[in-house]
Amino acid sequence: MIPILKKGKDPKKATSYRPISLTSCVVKTLERIVNERLRWYLESRNLLAPEQAGFRQFRSTEDQVTYLAQEVEDAFQEQKLALVTWIDLQKAFHKVWKDGLLVKLLRKGVSSNMYHWIRSYIYNRRARVNVDQTKSKKFLLRHGVPQGGVLSPTLFLLFIDDLVSEMPKGIKAALYADDLVIWC
Repeated sequence: MIPILKKGKDPKKATSYRPISLTSCVVKTLERIVNERLRWYLESRNLLAPEQAGFRQFRSTEDQVTYLAQEVEDAFQEQKLALVTWIDLQKAFHKVWKDGLLVKLLRKGVSSNMYHWIRSYIYNRRARVNVDQTKSKKFLLRHGVPQGGVLSPTLFLLFIDDLVSEMPKGIKAALYADDLVIWC
């Protein structure tokens, strides 16, 4: 892994860096193949929440902003209040619960070779940090999905997919990756 300084952060603090996983070209190619197949499976069966626009083809932040703006305008025209809150899920990829992700994969019907490959991909990952040509000892990555991994965004979407389905009646939501806006 190499640490990349986050924009506008203090370079003297370790928390100011995003750990990016570097993997071989062969692994990245395999990740792309698995990711495309998984995305096709999820999208062709409409298995992802329609409120999620992040990391999805033909969806964008503009869609989400337009949707929310129309909801606010409608409330204004009806002389009602629109209560809105924005939530940023910090360190989202790092906090993915691996066992929970595997259960969610099974619930979506992902099984057999795809399931076993993904389980192998997220468990028993070891890494070392490389800073200025100096490498740390290898250590076990216990939590999350690899930051910078080709497959990680899709796995993250699967992990948080049921978040909006649990909202109380009358609460609407829009997601863009790890950013959530809810309103009523």
